[in-house]
Amino acid sequence: MNRLRVALFLIFSFYAPGAQAETLTVSIGGKLSSISEAIQSAGAGDTIEVHGGTYNEHIVVDKSLKLIGIGNPRINGGGKGTVVTIKAPECVFSGFTVSGSGESLSVEHTGIVVSDSPGTIISDNTLEDVLFGIYYKNSPGGLIENNTVVGKDLNLPVRGDGIRLWYSPDTKILANHLIRTRDLVMWWSGNTHIKGNTVEKGRYGLHYMYSDNNLFEDNVFIDNYVGGFLMYSVNITFHNNIFARNQGPATGYGVGFKDLDDITARGNLFIDNRIGLYLDNSPHMIDSWNTISDNVIAFNDIGASFMPSIERNLIVSNSFIDNTEQIEVRGGGTLSGNKWYESGKGNYWSDYVGYDANEDGIGEMPYRAESLFENLIDTYPNLRIFTFSPVAEAIELAAEAFPVIKPEPKVEDSYPLMSPIVLETYKVEKTGFSYSLFFPSLLMVLIPLCAYLYMKSS
Repeated sequence: MNRLRVALFLIFSFYAPGAQAETLTVSIGGKLSSISEAIQSAGAGDTIEVHGGTYNEHIVVDKSLKLIGIGNPRINGGGKGTVVTIKAPECVFSGFTVSGSGESLSVEHTGIVVSDSPGTIISDNTLEDVLFGIYYKNSPGGLIENNTVVGKDLNLPVRGDGIRLWYSPDTKILANHLIRTRDLVMWWSGNTHIKGNTVEKGRYGLHYMYSDNNLFEDNVFIDNYVGGFLMYSVNITFHNNIFARNQGPATGYGVGFKDLDDITARGNLFIDNRIGLYLDNSPHMIDSWNTISDNVIAFNDIGASFMPSIERNLIVSNSFIDNTEQIEVRGGGTLSGNKWYESGKGNYWSDYVGYDANEDGIGEMPYRAESLFENLIDTYPNLRIFTFSPVAEAIELAAEAFPVIKPEPKVEDSYPLMSPIVLETYKVEKTGFSYSLFFPSLLMVLIPLCAYLYMKSS
């Protein structure tokens, strides 16, 4: 009989439903006033709701928990170490302000570290005064969404990364805002989707290597030393990103590609960078082609810069608008191994001086980049100081007067477009006449004019 009871107990224990997840509440002055104590008391699968206030502690999440901030609670590390460490799978950390990490680059003091924790979600947080912001280590399948990271007010070389992935593939990085950090960086983290982020006032807005099959779209990289620099990866897609005012000394690329294969860069805006687009040994594989199309490359010092050995890039339907130098070939040479048109359609060049006799939108004469002065500064960069000077004008006049010294074209586009292609994303809506602006503007003109006439008459 006793054996039967034991057997029945074991059977019902085995099939009994698991315990329901609980919700623990943490608040200043409440029964639970420490987040760390709540984590110790919780079981895997529980939710911890943390109410508003400042919690001066470093927390370690070693169970699969949901930590939800109510009323924007602050976790303050007091300027020491890493503030939040997550080392359990499928955690959620959302709704907090995290501040006051340490300042050690060698130890990598961080606002939030996710370590060996696949499927973890970090969302809707603000990180302030942190060295590194959000750091995923060996944690695939995560989501980093709608966080703001403001780095410490340190010189650029001693800052940490705003978001860093290390061996964390299949991650989504969506709608985050990074300010005054070092990089948004990923290593060995393929199949990543980066969308809707803004990165400003950093070193590399986007920086990664050995990360294949990644998609970047609708991001803004502005006022960094480099908008983006991507290396040693395959099958990278760029759509509708903005790279603007990235003007770092000796770099200042909107985006740079090194040893990248099968790139698709379409619909991006490169504006007011030192160099809009830079290609070095891309593509790398002999059977690979890159496609660069429908981009606006405007008002940069150099529109696109290529190493002289670059081949197998299809560059079509782009708008090169008023760059000081449209195309640079570093060290001199031509780019004949690339295609600058396809199916009777090339690119728009703002310095094209040809005509369109049949009004089909295609120039009747090829566009040729064959400036003698540009060829000289490509070979001897120190001469760039003479751009816009009488020296540059004299060299160009000499090339026109003596065709024997005219250089071979760096680029020849046989089907140049007569009008730029500006995607709907970047078009400014037309507005009607504004009387609210007209009258103040009129006064700004009339007041100085009346003062001038009064002084003249007196």
